[in-house]
Amino acid sequence: MGSTMYAEERHIASLAVQHASLLTKSVMRSIKHVSKKDSTPVTVADFAVQALLISTLSQAFPADNFLGEESAAALREDAVLCQQVWELVSSSQKSLLQDEKGRTTTALVPPSSPEQMLELIDRGGLGTGGRQGRTWIMDPIDGTATFIEGGQYAVAVALVEDGREVLGVVGCPNLALDLPRLESVPADDDGHGFVASAVRGDHGVLVQPIRPSGELPPGQFIPSRRLSSQPTADLNFVDSVLGEEYQLRQAKKLATGLGCASFPTTEIWSTQVRLVVMALAGRDNMVQVRLPRPYSGGEEDPENYIWDYAGAHVILLESGGVASDLNGKEIDFGTGRRLSGNWGLIAASRPELQARLLGQAREFCAGEAVKG
Repeated sequence: MGSTMYAEERHIASLAVQHASLLTKSVMRSIKHVSKKDSTPVTVADFAVQALLISTLSQAFPADNFLGEESAAALREDAVLCQQVWELVSSSQKSLLQDEKGRTTTALVPPSSPEQMLELIDRGGLGTGGRQGRTWIMDPIDGTATFIEGGQYAVAVALVEDGREVLGVVGCPNLALDLPRLESVPADDDGHGFVASAVRGDHGVLVQPIRPSGELPPGQFIPSRRLSSQPTADLNFVDSVLGEEYQLRQAKKLATGLGCASFPTTEIWSTQVRLVVMALAGRDNMVQVRLPRPYSGGEEDPENYIWDYAGAHVILLESGGVASDLNGKEIDFGTGRRLSGNWGLIAASRPELQARLLGQAREFCAGEAVKG
């Protein structure tokens, strides 16, 4: 399975993500939702999962920091919504499991009261991240819009140490573990999906099917793929027609200019799921491009948040893929809640493909700036 670095963190985070994934899968088709100030749908399950993840991880690693997408402000203002979240959280029982050496492992530690639940959610929602210490980054449900509709989504957790992402664990509860067909995003309507995890420097990805019994099976360690000597086939742009209008229009123009007959080639709304599919599908031509608005010299892209990438990003890297901003700079997870140190994003299933796209994407953005 590669190195033993961060073995305890990986084991506990994977178990917590599995339980959270099972919880989201069980309520996927029946949950109610509210809207945050930015009109992004957020569900009862988003709050519940963040509370459960932070409760479990903070019990195991009490000195660590947390940063999550959600805050408890809406729950403090809405007693009915708060009660709905508490009922979902309190339905999860504390779970203790035996690890491979017979030691007792905490798989899930729910909050003990509604007040503690709110405090835990805010511990992530008010988290600031940074370049010092250990911070767990989480997106309780990445792809909430498609989650509500029974589509693809992810439960994502990453450990960032001194600003560097060292561990990623991503649950894909609605994605069938069918590696030869993963590019077509097969839905797991009958099962519970899988958990993918990677440690920086491990040179591979561990994939474990989610089981309702509580313990994750040993799974399959997929080594980092070798670079292909064959010419790159037609580009496979992984994106979604649900995207923000400007970004979607620009990405489509770039893809068309590069000779792509269709856009997106693979339809996935969740950024985390996109990167996991790119990592595991075994295709050399998959790319995700996020083009920033026209600029005059490298300002930050205010729409990029750290939790959209942390977790699946290191899984992509350890599979043999690569990601950077349009200036070729590595994704910087030490800048706080936003990826303010990066300008745009290009992720690709192999390095030479990403290198080819960098220049083309910069030329495209320069041309759009001139037009503007």
